Amino acid sequence: MINPPPRKRITPLSVERRLQLLTATLEKAPDASRIRIFAYGSLMWSPCFEFTVRLPGTLKGFRREFCIWSVHARGTPENPGLGLALEKEAGAHCDGMIFSLPHETAEEELIPLWEREMWTDTYTPTWVYVDVDGERVSALTFVVSKTHQNYVGEISLSEKARYIANGSGKYGRCYDYLFETVQIMRDHGIVDTDMEGLLAAVDADIS
Repeated sequence: MINPPPRKRITPLSVERRLQLLTATLEKAPDASRIRIFAYGSLMWSPCFEFTVRLPGTLKGFRREFCIWSVHARGTPENPGLGLALEKEAGAHCDGMIFSLPHETAEEELIPLWEREMWTDTYTPTWVYVDVDGERVSALTFVVSKTHQNYVGEISLSEKARYIANGSGKYGRCYDYLFETVQIMRDHGIVDTDMEGLLAAVDADIS
């Protein structure tokens, strides 16, 4: 079942609440001396933090999905787009990018990341373990909250393609968001048949 898109823009979290979540998340870090970010969408091609190393990595037990209504960044309430998130799913996996942050990275240096990913509480910041370069390492990533009003629910490929083809918001076209995500994965040898198939469906819808 599809959850209908919001009819208005969602009120963002307060600065105070956002900082509380950042502090609480960092306190739970498995290794506070080595912060890594697992990116699966726009952070792969447009990171908003300094990093020392970027490598392909695989997160097991989750899948990448366009499952968030975007009525600000890549759409409007009148013409919503879709946003990417991680959804937990047994047996699934998501190939993305691991960013290793400098050892001296301080909490305040992660504020731009928090303002971008935790503008609302659509995501839950989550510590996970990712397979990268023959190791399993801890990393921070952002998982969709399925109880949030922005969660899309079950949606067909053709409906996804239609929303992505037509959505556009503050940060540009939803189509570009999908295209750049697929392109960075291609550049790094990551194969995601679902995203490739979705891009082909959007191209067909546009033509």
